[in-house]
Amino acid sequence: MVLYLTYNDQPSGIYWSQVTDVVAHLNSLGEERVRLLALVSPRSFWKTRKAIKKHAPTVLVLPMVPTMQRWRMNSHILAWACRMLRPSGIMARGPFATWMALRMRDRGLVGKVGFDARGAYGAEWEEYRIVDDDALIAQVRPTEKEALEKSDIRLAVSNALVANWQKQFGYRSLEHVVVPCTLGTAAAQDAGSSLTDREALGLSAEDVVLVYAGSVAGWQSFSLLEEILGAVLMEQPLVKVLFLSRSAFGIDALAAKFPGRVLRRWVDAADVPALLAACDHGLLVREDSITNRVASPTKFAEYLLAGLPVLISPHIGDYGGFVLRECAGTCVGAGTDIPDLHRTDADTRMHMRALALEHFSKAAHEAAYQKLMHVLGTPAA
Repeated sequence: MVLYLTYNDQPSGIYWSQVTDVVAHLNSLGEERVRLLALVSPRSFWKTRKAIKKHAPTVLVLPMVPTMQRWRMNSHILAWACRMLRPSGIMARGPFATWMALRMRDRGLVGKVGFDARGAYGAEWEEYRIVDDDALIAQVRPTEKEALEKSDIRLAVSNALVANWQKQFGYRSLEHVVVPCTLGTAAAQDAGSSLTDREALGLSAEDVVLVYAGSVAGWQSFSLLEEILGAVLMEQPLVKVLFLSRSAFGIDALAAKFPGRVLRRWVDAADVPALLAACDHGLLVREDSITNRVASPTKFAEYLLAGLPVLISPHIGDYGGFVLRECAGTCVGAGTDIPDLHRTDADTRMHMRALALEHFSKAAHEAAYQKLMHVLGTPAA
């Protein structure tokens, strides 16, 4: 049995598609069983436990030691779980979880450890101050380095992340696989099955609708997006923008500047695909930072699955090259001349959906997942 360990991750659409769906997919590959172990905040513990169990009935959800400053103490909780479950290996999401898993290997409680790396953690914490704690931020980069150097196998979300490992940490191993952030299983199965009536959104047949889905967190670079959208709205009168996000000052300011052309909705995650499919182009614009250079935003695959070509910054993970190679949208940036945008036709939508399923379904990465299971399911020599 292999444990999939997460630490201090909150239930969300990302968690369902990148954790619980992945565990379910790994369990579909063969005889080696994978069980999710989630260490979560004691705050709202029972609510969090219920939410995760709804998606992963066999999950073991345990309260973590309160406050992230004491994150190392969670190794005692993990040791208890390993003695009870006797896993052959642990796939650990992020550097903190991997540090704990490595301690289990040191104690002989597991044979192998995998590092599930979702980004450049040290850079992200330093660039965007994930927590306002200099001492904790200073621990991330060396913990990431140890996780990278001592793991038996690594999962990277982009080739750009592997290149960053080579540059920042002198990484030379070939024991890694690259799997981008994949589509949620339910989303992939329902591809192209839902559509929102454009008239219900106040849109006409001539409107060219750009859509932005997500938060306005620091790494989302809203000021850059606002600059690019301002230029497009000024120069292309048929363009409208739909924000599927919470209210924010930048959105309100843009709406005031372009009355009737900037719309905002905040809906349940289950309703997002239908709204996306009613639009014409997805927006994925982010500033040039290390965090964004190695990223694999789930939203990219979700835009494609909805049939939308993507307006994207060229430096986001592996996606700039993918867009150019597969004719999946347009690379844009500050000062870029954006070509005239048009309604997306049926053939283009079909092409985008095919790209999403071919490159971003979990089935498309079967060989990588099989390698992970082979390494983590093999007892140590």
